Amino acid sequence: MAASSRELCAFGLCLLLAAGCAKGTGEGNAVGQVWAPDCGLNGEPFELNPDFFAMQPSASVEIIDIIVQRGSDIQSYTDGISVFIRDPRMVKESMLGTDIDLGGLAAPVEMTLYLNATCPGIARIPVVYGATSGTIRFDELYVPWMHNETEETVAVFTNVVLVDNKDADERRAVLDGEFRFLFEEGLPTQYFQY
Repeated sequence: MAASSRELCAFGLCLLLAAGCAKGTGEGNAVGQVWAPDCGLNGEPFELNPDFFAMQPSASVEIIDIIVQRGSDIQSYTDGISVFIRDPRMVKESMLGTDIDLGGLAAPVEMTLYLNATCPGIARIPVVYGATSGTIRFDELYVPWMHNETEETVAVFTNVVLVDNKDADERRAVLDGEFRFLFEEGLPTQYFQY
């Protein structure tokens, strides 16, 4: 259940970003197959059924991380998808309505699948699969530091292959899905009371 150092760094970044997420009202799903033999998943049908949608924009470095997951728990304890947009301005200005390839070193959008409720891991090591192929299409993308006609983000992803780089043949997933949500600015979810 080990993840590569790059995946762990990306997951850590997602955790930090998720701590200040703005939760949005939305809907969506991700369906397909998951192979994670240590968790008893051997290609059976998988359905995410998310009910928590959040966006963490960072205007200082102009990136966006979108979280689509089951429940509002922190990522270490739930299942979900993270969509990291490296250059939201470029995606919004020139790539809306077009299929964007996932995977590769310079991909403008990256996707990860985390299965931390289904596969809690050994010593809480996160289970994270990174996209190596497939496409995502944004029909709407809310970028807080740009002019927007709507505060809605709408995306469809197709035939996304996600793998654990240490064992891509045995530990992988193939997913299709979509999500749409409205950005709602607010205080981050508070996990601890003082």
